Amino acid sequence: MSAMTIRTLLSDPLVQIIIATLLGGIGQALIKYGVTNTETGSGLVATAIRLMLSPGVLAGLCAYAISSVFYVMVVRSKGLSFAYPFVAANQVIVFLLAWLLFREAIPPLRIVGLVVICLGVTLIALSK
Repeated sequence: MSAMTIRTLLSDPLVQIIIATLLGGIGQALIKYGVTNTETGSGLVATAIRLMLSPGVLAGLCAYAISSVFYVMVVRSKGLSFAYPFVAANQVIVFLLAWLLFREAIPPLRIVGLVVICLGVTLIALSK
């Protein structure tokens, strides 16, 4: 794939919001990984500092920062009413990553809710 094709692809607001949403979910998973695999300190401040400086948390925050850049670009080009509902899709990504990576349980009613979220986000994506 040529650089021009990638540049054209990355200029598409739908591609930008999908990237923003995926990076947001990945950021959540990285933060969960970071706080799960970090020793806590002896007090509240020491624990907070140790958690915030863990590689997983830092990587998650970087994913959020990059996600925010794409999100801002979409808000600028398509508006908030188009961009914001995709934040709901982040819940689907986070639930899937929690289930796949951390073996968290997902009750049936939550799955129904995720399907409703997916349908809503799809309708928004198809709207002009």
